[in-house]
Amino acid sequence: MKINRETFEKHLRLFSPGKVIFEEGEPGDVMYIIIQGEVEIRKKTAASTTKTLTVLHEGDIFGEMALIEKKSRSASAIATQPTKLLALNENLFEKMIETNPDFAKKMIKILSERIRKANQIIQNLITTNPYNQLLTGLYDYAKYNGTSTFKGFRVNIEKFAEWASEHLGIQKKEVISTVQTFLKRGIVKYSATGQEEILVEPRM
Repeated sequence: MKINRETFEKHLRLFSPGKVIFEEGEPGDVMYIIIQGEVEIRKKTAASTTKTLTVLHEGDIFGEMALIEKKSRSASAIATQPTKLLALNENLFEKMIETNPDFAKKMIKILSERIRKANQIIQNLITTNPYNQLLTGLYDYAKYNGTSTFKGFRVNIEKFAEWASEHLGIQKKEVISTVQTFLKRGIVKYSATGQEEILVEPRM
């Protein structure tokens, strides 16, 4: 997918970690190509919670549906790393579709994958209850965000609850209540530092 230097420099956008690129419900007149960095696509599940639908990386395209359909954004996009994006408005998008076969092919592939992933997400929401979602999420969170020890990973309950609220769309109070259930069932236990942390053993 070739883009000339003039277009690249004119439409390049920079975002720092945590910066909101666009929010759910906003009008959308621009789509983006990730040149460098990482972007999370999040969907509101309640007034104060969101669910991470996907994580995008270099070469990925997002925001195209609002541009094509001329509707408001269906989800929010947040940069999670220092991120460089190429912003395409409607005129530039149509020009690239007409003159760049590689770009047109990539768009067809992306739209097809969007439909498949949407079906997978719907199926997961139907078949997976919050208890299992949280248990799977806890193991993933512990692996990547916990403090490694020879017995497992130390996880701060409050921080995990905030993460689960943001990424799994489950209310914090429900997360904390379910963690207490994990403790009662012996799935996890308190760490040696006190009751603010739990110890999560790696899955075999």
